[in-house]
Amino acid sequence: MFTIFFILFLQIPSLCHGFGKDQATSLMAFRRAKTIHASENPSSVMDFSAMEMSLKDEKMSAIEDVGKMEDDLLKEGLPGQPFPVLFKQYAGYVNVDKIKGRSLFYYFAEAAHGDGDPSSKPLILWLNGGPGCSSLGYGAMMELGPFGVNPDGRTLYSRKFSWNRVANLLFLESPAGVGFSYSNTTTDYEISGDKTTAQDSYTFLINWFKKFPHFKSSDFYIMGESYAGYYIPELADVIIHRNKIESTSKIQLKGIMIGNGIMNDVTDVRGTYDFLWSHALISDETYQRLKENCRIETKICEEYEEIGKTEFGRIDTSNIYGPLCSTSAGKSSRLRTQLVLGYDPCEGDYIRTYLNLPQVQRAIHANQTNLPNTWELCSEVIGNWKDSPSTMYPIYKRLFASGIQILLYSGDVDVIVSVTSTRYSIDGMNLKIIKPWHPWLDEYKDVGGYEVVYDGLTFATVRDGGHQVPEYQPQRAFALLKSEYAIKKFLQAQRLKRSAKHVNVKKSAADDGKSTLYIGSQDGLKDADKVSSLPGQPHRVNFHQYAGYVTVDPNAGRALFYYFAESENSSSTAPLVLWLNGGPGCSSFGNGAMKELGPFRVRKDGKNLFKNEYSWNTVANVLFLESPAGVGFSYSNTTSDYVVGDSRTAADSYTFLVNWLERFPEYKTRDFYLTGESYAGHYVPQLAQLILQNNQKTNQTFINLKGIAIGNAYIDYETEYKGMYDYAWTHALISDEIHEGILSNCNFVSGSTITEACLEYTEQADELLNTIDQYGIYAPFCSSSTPPPKISEYDPCAGEYISSYLNTPHVQKSLHANASGSLPGGWHSCNNFIFDNWEDEPNSVLPIITQLMATGIRVWLYSGDTDAVVPVTTTRYSINKLKIPVKSPWYPWYYQGEVGGFAEEYQNLTLVTIRGAGHLVPSYEPGRALTFFTSFLQGKLPPPA
Repeated sequence: MFTIFFILFLQIPSLCHGFGKDQATSLMAFRRAKTIHASENPSSVMDFSAMEMSLKDEKMSAIEDVGKMEDDLLKEGLPGQPFPVLFKQYAGYVNVDKIKGRSLFYYFAEAAHGDGDPSSKPLILWLNGGPGCSSLGYGAMMELGPFGVNPDGRTLYSRKFSWNRVANLLFLESPAGVGFSYSNTTTDYEISGDKTTAQDSYTFLINWFKKFPHFKSSDFYIMGESYAGYYIPELADVIIHRNKIESTSKIQLKGIMIGNGIMNDVTDVRGTYDFLWSHALISDETYQRLKENCRIETKICEEYEEIGKTEFGRIDTSNIYGPLCSTSAGKSSRLRTQLVLGYDPCEGDYIRTYLNLPQVQRAIHANQTNLPNTWELCSEVIGNWKDSPSTMYPIYKRLFASGIQILLYSGDVDVIVSVTSTRYSIDGMNLKIIKPWHPWLDEYKDVGGYEVVYDGLTFATVRDGGHQVPEYQPQRAFALLKSEYAIKKFLQAQRLKRSAKHVNVKKSAADDGKSTLYIGSQDGLKDADKVSSLPGQPHRVNFHQYAGYVTVDPNAGRALFYYFAESENSSSTAPLVLWLNGGPGCSSFGNGAMKELGPFRVRKDGKNLFKNEYSWNTVANVLFLESPAGVGFSYSNTTSDYVVGDSRTAADSYTFLVNWLERFPEYKTRDFYLTGESYAGHYVPQLAQLILQNNQKTNQTFINLKGIAIGNAYIDYETEYKGMYDYAWTHALISDEIHEGILSNCNFVSGSTITEACLEYTEQADELLNTIDQYGIYAPFCSSSTPPPKISEYDPCAGEYISSYLNTPHVQKSLHANASGSLPGGWHSCNNFIFDNWEDEPNSVLPIITQLMATGIRVWLYSGDTDAVVPVTTTRYSINKLKIPVKSPWYPWYYQGEVGGFAEEYQNLTLVTIRGAGHLVPSYEPGRALTFFTSFLQGKLPPPA
């Protein structure tokens, strides 16, 4: 079987928390040890399909005197808890083996009062994984219990989306040796395993129900995550069997719910490899070598795991886009992180402090025997795990036959047990689909994830959820929980259609460049274009701004609008950068300058601006061009000009540059760079090609082009669509069936016929993709029901503020724009007429990129890795078509101590990813974008540390 992936997880200390082991590293350590043991002792691999988990031959350790529930009542509540608290809490021990003195600790929070007797609501048993991790620390305190711990480690806060709003929550620390649970027979810690854990958990329940008899008839669910992917089916299997033979101790098991749970070793591991590559965390080369060499544990496999470790870098494997816990971060910094993310990556530290306070342990009736070890999130005392299956398939077959409700859910940004692994595992059971893949909506009417209903189980994803889903996405996890009880099926969002057309190229940009170049008089126009101040701009602006028109065709009356922000630092020596947005037909001023990388952003009132501290004009003079005519404020007096394509766009942009440099002659010899994103994957290479060709002419203006950088670039038709749909599947956005239909029926190679079957499957995929913001798959839509970001660099409604601002007459006057006031329909972010009537575009600009690479100019492609429109997968496929050697292998680069993304240098081309960024990279991750951009200008790879 495949080796259990990556020793690197064990060697990156405390990715999620600043201490000891955590749930993720515990699971990876266990799986690693299991694989090594299995490879050395093949006969030792257990087959749980033949193992009886029914306990029919086991002597049950039922306890006659279990005590009273009142003895475990937390009469004063938890130390430091907020008030009022409208529910009762209990905590204490339940003995599961009287002879050995083995007792398991629990914490129980009744359902919040207000609408009836708590016992009328469901009872949930929550189990965390590891194996060996605490359900009190993780489940109750960090994820879904009524309280979380404040940074002082002494006081608590109320959790808005606590699951005890709808159910009674029972958190069990199991097996003995985990958290406060213990045994008086220390050898118990050396023989822990799946079977004894299931036995003890069942015994615990039987005795707990004796203590809380009024809950015995409550609907009962078992829920948990991680290694509980084994605990839960095993315990459910035991309960179902015992219910058949125990008339007095019957447990009302109604269902199980498992998040990011392991299920089947082979598919779990294969899915992890594929997830890592598809999420741009490891290189093409390492991915291939791991697949080829790691089916069993070998020295060669270990070598490639070490390479993968280096490539992977220091990121939180539980949430690949989340920050690490920084012990050096100040209080205000941690508060800012919590406000932005909704969780605190350091909360594990606070929980450990709190649960080791003597007054807390007294209050919860814990550690009454003076345990020799401090309380830890994951146990340091449990020795070698005695038994563990390689698959849950046989048990699932028995659970299906029982008819209980089964929901498997998966946070889609977790590496440890990835969504890809879970999908592969489910596929391996060959279940019949009852309801196909569809989006489910959260309470804000955003897509919370996707769901597919099989005959026997339901699978749901939680968008932007990590390994501990309720920690990272509490609102969505709570919504999913409620749907589990109500059997609520969410409707699909309104169907949207995305159009794309590709026509044969009749001429090239270079052909248009052979026509007579227009150069007009620029005398006095620079001074006329100076912007004294933009309405609503902040005070103390320390750079010059210019805006206005440059005529590119006087006969047609065609003029292009620009906005120019000189550098805040050393503008007289800093390079000159031209920025182009894509579309085709979208504004570089409204999108590029105002939403992404310009010096200002627009406030919510649509009237005032605030400083963008990550503006690219901190390191360069940045020129934004609205091109072609018809985009933004650019116009033509000849309406037929609005039917345009790649060729004239490149020619007009070149004419603009030559004339602009006459207007600003001090920049003629300055180092010059072309940058842009999206469909600028065509604009930028074509314009660069035209510049270099014209530079060869002695009578032409020489433009000192040094390099190009294109973000999430559309550069090749075949790889665009193959990469887009592969990305959608690997990021759990479309179903297995749709993806397989596309793979089987679609040939995106240039010149191939698109079949009706292909269109059917791509339309189904597009319908699903249109239910979320494809430009940033974890971002919300702008809507009245979406809460505005408290402190965030990204606002999904920014486009509305920008449109309001740029359509204000006095703003246009200050920009010297729309002087006649006759622009049809005002300023728009994108011109749909231009998009719909685009005249020419090649199927690929890879031949042009190859030419540019040969000239020696800098060629960088960068990619925000949460964009589904032109995803990182597409960019990697495009580069692979070039078949160029790797010069500097894939590695993680860093920004403020966090992995900012990954970089790989090829011969004459560099690929850089930006972690957590969408299609408009500087909008989503402005700090990381500026770091990348600065490295590009310096001709250095992004910082490796």
